[in-house]
Amino acid sequence: MLLGKSGSGKSTLLDTLVRGSPVILCRTQRVAYLSQQPALLPWLSVLDNVLLGFKLRGEKILTEHRERARQLLHDVELPYFEDQKVHQLSGGERSRVSIARALIEDADLVLLDEPFAALDRSTKIQMSMLCKQLLADKTVILVTHDPRDAQDWFNEAMVLTPSGLKGPFDLDHFKNDQTLIQALDGDL
Repeated sequence: MLLGKSGSGKSTLLDTLVRGSPVILCRTQRVAYLSQQPALLPWLSVLDNVLLGFKLRGEKILTEHRERARQLLHDVELPYFEDQKVHQLSGGERSRVSIARALIEDADLVLLDEPFAALDRSTKIQMSMLCKQLLADKTVILVTHDPRDAQDWFNEAMVLTPSGLKGPFDLDHFKNDQTLIQALDGDL
């Protein structure tokens, strides 16, 4: 997990990895990236947005892919939305479609840039638990400003501060809000 204040450069650092850091990407064959803003195509249905990676890679979309996409839509609590267009969805629903699209990739390396930011607290907890379950055997970098986003998922976090990258810190260390503020300011 990578923690930092808004504007600290967390997304920029993750974007650097996405653009092809040879150190990280040479060790994996498939990378899934979920950007801060749900990058959904408005002219496609929800189901087609979940399956977009297959289409962009020129892969044939098989029945098993569609079934998996439908299961993931069920998992993110959008089972009846597969034929809807993106403009018909709320911000939280769009975020959950993006989560399903990242999960369907079955990537070795999963980069998540504040995937739960547009979700209410209970949905955030549910989506975090789903990601924990489905990404248990994957390498995951979660970028967030709130350690509660994955407190039951990750044990440690690095903190991006004005003076650089610090850590690793045990997430239990941040149960006290004042300690978190000090760490984000670079005072720990």
